[in-house]
Amino acid sequence: MSFLQKVGYGLGHVYNDLCAGVWFSYTLLFMQGALQMSGAVAGTLVMLGQVGDALATPIVGILTDKYYTKRMWHIAGTCLIFLTFPLIYSICPWCTTAPVWWMPAYFTAVILLFQLGWAIVQITHMAMIPELSETRKDRDDLTAIRYSVSVCSNVVVYIVTWLILKERAQGESNIGPGDSYRFRNVSLILSLIGMLVTVVFHFSLSASGYNHRRKLALERHRRPSVTKDLLNKSEAKTSADGAPASDRLKILLKSPLLYQNAFLYVFSRLFMCTALVYIPLWLDERTMISESEATSESGSKSVEHIATIPLISFLSSFIASMAMKYSNRIFGHRVAYLLGSILCISGCVWVASAAPPTASSSHLYSIAVLFGAGSSITMISSLCITAKMIGKNADQGGFIYSAVTFADKLITGIVVLIIEAIKCDKRSECLEYYKDVLAYACGAAAVLGLLTLATLQSSRKSTKRQS
Repeated sequence: MSFLQKVGYGLGHVYNDLCAGVWFSYTLLFMQGALQMSGAVAGTLVMLGQVGDALATPIVGILTDKYYTKRMWHIAGTCLIFLTFPLIYSICPWCTTAPVWWMPAYFTAVILLFQLGWAIVQITHMAMIPELSETRKDRDDLTAIRYSVSVCSNVVVYIVTWLILKERAQGESNIGPGDSYRFRNVSLILSLIGMLVTVVFHFSLSASGYNHRRKLALERHRRPSVTKDLLNKSEAKTSADGAPASDRLKILLKSPLLYQNAFLYVFSRLFMCTALVYIPLWLDERTMISESEATSESGSKSVEHIATIPLISFLSSFIASMAMKYSNRIFGHRVAYLLGSILCISGCVWVASAAPPTASSSHLYSIAVLFGAGSSITMISSLCITAKMIGKNADQGGFIYSAVTFADKLITGIVVLIIEAIKCDKRSECLEYYKDVLAYACGAAAVLGLLTLATLQSSRKSTKRQS
């Protein structure tokens, strides 16, 4: 494949990445600020979205393998996203006259349809890699370009949000009902960008001969040699040590290392997702300060931070992920996880003790760097540790990763629901609630990750002694 063809492939997930950036960073802020939803209802909707995504992913994977082409599924998923994504960030129709239950029911339906479309695009885009590539180098290049385009997409989300929020009058403080059209505009602009890039993606598929490449890929899988076919059947039934596949799975499920590695990944993802969700809410919370503490100009500046601080955090995580290539060779994955956890905890301590409402922009940017770099390092390290643990059980890797990912999305949704359910009914009654969430909830996730790492280390030492 040529470089341009590879870049063209990378454009196929841009719309998904744009939507994901808004979903994690601004959904709760929009629902509670612009729509004036209660925290419990908003948290429930986010949890339902996470669970819907977790359930849809394996189902979509099975269906897209059996029926039609990945390209047709990708088009269908994109259309579903286009129809539902802007509705999530728009005023609910008929809500002023409809019963109380109408708003939650309406957004539940829209969010679940959006998550279904998102899962379809994600799965089909990933599944196109073996169809388009013939060599390992091509597959690696497509994966790397896909990640790089994802980074660029998230940067676009925060820049567009910053430009829209920058238009707010200086007298306006925190996000309120008057900002609902701004979130709608953000979703519409990103949808326009996403659809245009998706059209370019499908043109690039035609130019790269997708249909021909797909047929060749299917033929390669349908015409194995007799020897290879027998070998594959034998390997499916028996491992290298002679144990049946079903027995190996039972042994793996009984191993404490599996659950320790799973918790290591879940806690690192929990920290990252909780930070993504609650940093904008914390920044919006900081604008609710008295006239004696800050001027309206500084309040307006704080609203702009809702876009710029997540941008700095994301760029820090990207730089840290690039540095992980070289640091893992020097320190190892477990030491890297330890260092990442220290950065995460340092950011939480800074938020708790040294981040008053009048804190300067440089302080906030420093906190963003700690959160971004720390979360990226812990997540990548946990994935590397898990991959190393799977080792010879590579044929069980799909089951393990899907189970861990499902647990991650479910636990994140439940945590968000709990945080919103125990919040004060009036924001004025707990002015620093989201500051405490960032400091203590994120801090707890980082500490639990460290404790899991310690138990993992002790388990490996005891295993070595026994052997």
